[in-house]
Amino acid sequence: MSKNEIREAIIASATEQFRGLFETHFPSICKAATESFIDDEDKTEPRAKVTVAVEFDALAEAPTVIVKLGWSARFKDESEAVVDPLQTKLSLPEGS
Repeated sequence: MSKNEIREAIIASATEQFRGLFETHFPSICKAATESFIDDEDKTEPRAKVTVAVEFDALAEAPTVIVKLGWSARFKDESEAVVDPLQTKLSLPEGS
């Protein structure tokens, strides 16, 4: 098998695997984006983000091709407090 044939086989395998993973997990990806949108008043519409990683044996005659699909939704929570242990307690005059 020539290097060009191996290259084409790797690309075809990765593309097919990506499509299968993306089709399988598409509902979960959309659900995660929608759920994050509900709690984020700064967004105008849900945004789905998907990452793809492809690994293969670069020098092998019969390479193993691994495709990984990742998705996430951005959730945020915030809390703030000022802590000043050196501040003295203010005494208020009675009757205020």
